[in-house]
Amino acid sequence: MKKNLLPWQLLTVAALVVPSGYLLSVWSRLPPQIPTHFGLNGQANGYTNRDHIWLLTLGLPLGVALLFTILPRFDPKQRLDGNSVNFQKLRLAVVALLGGVACYALHTALQPGMAPGRGIAVLLGLFLALVGNYITTVQPNYFVGIRTPWTLESPAVWTRTNRIGGITFCATGLLTAALALLLPRAWLPAMQLGLMLGTVVFCYAYSYVVFQQEERLRKAL
Repeated sequence: MKKNLLPWQLLTVAALVVPSGYLLSVWSRLPPQIPTHFGLNGQANGYTNRDHIWLLTLGLPLGVALLFTILPRFDPKQRLDGNSVNFQKLRLAVVALLGGVACYALHTALQPGMAPGRGIAVLLGLFLALVGNYITTVQPNYFVGIRTPWTLESPAVWTRTNRIGGITFCATGLLTAALALLLPRAWLPAMQLGLMLGTVVFCYAYSYVVFQQEERLRKAL
């Protein structure tokens, strides 16, 4: 069955175009310095000159999109399928995240009195959910997925770890986005850090446990 990648490719193009269109529409109202780096609390802690902001709205997303186009060619085992729908979804998720951050930066510059924190946390949460959805089915490779010494050693460990880890990342992302809208802003940094660290530690430990199970099974045969 031929895969219909066109809708995902068109959505990726839209994710590339929208931030630049937004930049053009608000250019005359932008201040000389645009907030482009944000801490866990959502507060801006880095700025970019307005004349160079196109690097964030177009240069970086376009560069990442092109990188994803050629990335499968560098997989020595050719297991990273760039023509799969899931891979196109992953590329869209990353490009959309970068575009979303760029639009958030422009909006923050236009609304200097806006309370920070929630927008970035929601974007991060949705991104983690999309990535988690992707890695549940990703094949063993050296670039994308939960890569630990044990998942790279065994395809069976890779499959089990990325399936459970992907579900965990998806749940963490959705929970992050929901809590970002509900919790007081002062709690957001601790919430994001705690959920991310917990998810990473769980996935790493789970891959080790699964590897030990596979080793005991292998020795018993």
